[in-house]
Amino acid sequence: MDDATKRLYIAAHLARATDDLATARDNVAHGHWRGAVNRAYYAIFHAASAALLQLDIERGRHAGVQAAFGAFLVRAGLIEPEFGQIYSRVRQAREMQDYDVTAVTLTLEETERLVSDAERFVARLDSYLRQVGMM
Repeated sequence: MDDATKRLYIAAHLARATDDLATARDNVAHGHWRGAVNRAYYAIFHAASAALLQLDIERGRHAGVQAAFGAFLVRAGLIEPEFGQIYSRVRQAREMQDYDVTAVTLTLEETERLVSDAERFVARLDSYLRQVGMM
């Protein structure tokens, strides 16, 4: 993929991440906590996909994106370990809320923390992409 196309895809992933965060906040405001966690996770997924694309790494599956994020960004020392932990925590919460119909609904406080963590994650990866000249 040429550099111009890569930049276009990175920008598109970050635009989706930003939109997902806005939707997560709207969901929190309207009491839709399960939806808020879902959108917070997808914000992380798109931001991680953008950062990996900068390294010419593309993964299609959720587990693949998370594993590549850990290997090529966190373990490589490009992104702090706390962001790998955020990815894991929000993904786990999203999967529990989306797929386990018997799961206990998260509290407002838990949901707000997950959404705030997703906001920090997206901001950190946006900063990283600016540092490496991809934004």
